[in-house]
Amino acid sequence: MKSRDITMGLKSLVMVLLFTLSGAQDHRGNEEIMKKTLPAYAFAEYAEILNATVCQKDLIIFREAINNRKLWGLKMLDSSGEPKPGFIYGNNYWLGTRSQCYDSSNRSPLMLEEEVKHNDSKFRNVKEEFPPFEVHYFVAYFTHNSTLQYHVRLPNEDLIILGLCLPAECSMNEIALILEKMFEDRILLISDLYKVDFKLSQVKDLTEDKLSLGFGRILTLFVFSLILALMLTGTLYDVLVHRKYKQFKKKLAHFEKNDTPHNNQSKNTTQSLESAVLKKYRQSTMGKVLLCFSTYTNTKIIFDTKLSVDSLPVIHGLRFLGMVWIIMIHTVFYMSDFTDNKPWSWRMAEGVAVQVIGNSTLAVDTFFFLSGFLISYLYLKGKQNEKEENPINYRRKANEFAGAVLKRFLRLTPAYMMMIGIVDINSAWYGETSQFYMSERPQEVCVKYWWRNIMYINNLFGRDTMCMSWSWYLSNDMQFFIIGNFLLIMSSVYLYTASIILISLMIGSIGVTGYLSYIHGYVPTLDAQYHMLDVLYDRPWTRIGPYIVGIITAYILIKLNNQLLWRKRTVALCWVLGSSCNLLVLFGIWQRYISVLTAAFYVGLSRTVWAVGLSWLIIACCTHHGGIINKILTYKGWIPLSRLTYCAYLLNPFIINSIYLHSESSVHVDFLPNAMTFLGVFASTYFCSYVLSLMLETPNVLLTRLLVNRGLKR
Repeated sequence: MKSRDITMGLKSLVMVLLFTLSGAQDHRGNEEIMKKTLPAYAFAEYAEILNATVCQKDLIIFREAINNRKLWGLKMLDSSGEPKPGFIYGNNYWLGTRSQCYDSSNRSPLMLEEEVKHNDSKFRNVKEEFPPFEVHYFVAYFTHNSTLQYHVRLPNEDLIILGLCLPAECSMNEIALILEKMFEDRILLISDLYKVDFKLSQVKDLTEDKLSLGFGRILTLFVFSLILALMLTGTLYDVLVHRKYKQFKKKLAHFEKNDTPHNNQSKNTTQSLESAVLKKYRQSTMGKVLLCFSTYTNTKIIFDTKLSVDSLPVIHGLRFLGMVWIIMIHTVFYMSDFTDNKPWSWRMAEGVAVQVIGNSTLAVDTFFFLSGFLISYLYLKGKQNEKEENPINYRRKANEFAGAVLKRFLRLTPAYMMMIGIVDINSAWYGETSQFYMSERPQEVCVKYWWRNIMYINNLFGRDTMCMSWSWYLSNDMQFFIIGNFLLIMSSVYLYTASIILISLMIGSIGVTGYLSYIHGYVPTLDAQYHMLDVLYDRPWTRIGPYIVGIITAYILIKLNNQLLWRKRTVALCWVLGSSCNLLVLFGIWQRYISVLTAAFYVGLSRTVWAVGLSWLIIACCTHHGGIINKILTYKGWIPLSRLTYCAYLLNPFIINSIYLHSESSVHVDFLPNAMTFLGVFASTYFCSYVLSLMLETPNVLLTRLLVNRGLKR
C-alpha cells in the first residue's frame, strides 16, 4: 500500500473492509486489507512457512474458509483478537472472545427461533457451520517499543496480549515461528501507523487441565480436606452430643434448685443419675478438640455482639471501616495487570475528593496504630492489679515475653500458611488457563520464598521476590509486636529507659523516612508511589511511627482512667487540632507536584501525624467526648465484621485477582463500574472471610486457649 493510504488509520480501513466484503472491491484487495488489520488472517496467510505439517494444512483450510465466507471460518476469525481503540492510552489487550472460539465447534443448537439465527440459507449446511478440525484458543504475549503510548511506569505496560482461535494441531512452537516472521515483516498496519516494533515473549495454549501438583500443593489440599472433615465431625459432635450434655446439666440444676430431695435415698438416686449421665457425656480431650471446629459454636462466637466490660467498642468500628478502605484501594491497585486505559486512572486521581483513594495507604497506618494501642492497652490494663515484684524475677519476664510472641505466632500463622497454599494453587491454575499475564507470580515465588513469610521477614526483601505482596503488612506487624512487647515488659522494670527507646524509635523513623524520600528525589505522584514501595512503603523503619503513637495513646488513656474532665472549649479545640491532623495529611498534597524537600517533610511526618489525629479520636470516644462519631464507631453491627478483619485482609487481593483473571475482557477504569466491582469484592471478601474464620482462625484461637489452659493446670 502507498504511504498516503496508511494515514487513513485503522478505523477507516476497518470501514473499508466492511464495504469491500459486500463486493465493492476485488477479492484480492479484501485479502490485503484483512492481512494488514486482522492478525488471525495474517497468521493463516503465513501458513506456507511451515514444513507440510498438519497445522499448515488446517491453516490453509481456515484461510480458504474465510475467503469463501464460510460461517465457521468467520466465527474463528471473529473470535480472534485484533488491535483495539485506545492504544495510545494503554489498550494492549487484543483478546478476542475465548468462549466464542470454543463454541464454534459446539453442535448443540442455540436456543433461538430458527429464522433469526442466520438469514442466509447456505448456513443450513453443517459443513459450513462447524470447523472440520478441533480448535484451541491460544494467547501470544509480545512487547512493543512505541513511544506514542503513554508511559505510566506500571509492570508489563509494554506487553500486548493477542488471542488467536486456531486449529488445535498447531503447536506453540509453530505459532511462535509464524508470529516472529509476521513481526519481522511488519505485516500489521499498526506497526507503521504507531511506529512500533513487536518482539514475541511467549505463546500459551489455554487448556484447563495443566495444573501440576507437587508435594506442597498436595499437602495443602490434604490439610484443607482434613479441616473440612474436622468441621463436619465437630459440628455433629456439638449438636448430637455436647448440646444434650449441656441441656441435661441445665435441667439438673433447675431440678436441684426447685425440687430438693427430702431424704438421703432420693438424694443418692439423683447423684447416681447425675454421675451416670456425666459419665456418658463426659468430654474427652478429643471431644474438646472437635468442639473447636464446630461451625455451630464458632458461628455464635463470630456473630456475638456482647463485649466485656473492659473492651473498647470504638476499636471495632475503626477496624471495620479501615478494612473497607483497604478493600477499596486494593480493588484499584490490583487492577493494573488488566486495565486497558492505565493513564486515565492517573488522570482520574487528580481531584481533591479522589485523594480518599489516592492516599488510602493511610488505612494501613490506622491498623498499625490500632495494633500498637491494643497491645499496650491490654498489657497495662492487666498489670494494674498486679503487685510489684521485689526482687525482680527476670526469668519470669523473659518467659512472659517469649510466651506472648509464641501465642501471637500460633494465632496468626495457620490461616496465613493455608492462604499461601491456596494462593499458590490458584495462581498456578490461572497461570495456565487465564489469557492475562500476571506481574505477580505466586506460583513461582511462593515455592522458593515461603519460608520468609513463616519467619515474618519477607518485608525486608524486594517485591519481585515477595510471596503474596500484601503480606508485607503481617511481617511489619509481627516485628512491631516483638519490639512493642519487649519495651512494655521493660517498662515494668525500667520505665524511663523504655520510654527513651520508644521516643527515639519514633523520631528515628521520621528522620530516616524523610531522608530516604529526599535522597531518592521522591515526589508523591501516583506512579512514583508505586515505584518506591520497596523503599518507603514496605520497610519497618518507615512504618513504625503510628504503632508507637498507639502505644503512647494507650498509656495516656490508662492514666486518665477513661475520664477527661476538661472544659468544652478545650475539648472542641482538641477536636479541631486532631481533625486537622487527619485532613491535612489526607488532602494536603492533592496537587502532588511539590518540591523534593517539601515531599521529604510530608513523607517523614505524615503517617505519624495521621496517628496523632487517631489518638485524639480514641481518647475522645473512650472518655465520652465522641458525640455522633462515637455512636457511629460503637455501632454493634461492626463487631462481627471486625472479628473477620484478619481473614478479610488475607483474602481480598486473592479474590480481586481471581475475578480479573477469570474474565474474558480487560478492565476499563470508570467510576460506576469500578464502584460496583468494589461492592461485589467487599461482599465476596466478607463471605469468604466467614468461611476461612470457621475453618482456621476461630478454631485456632480456641485450640490455643485449650492448650494454654491445660498448661496452666499442669
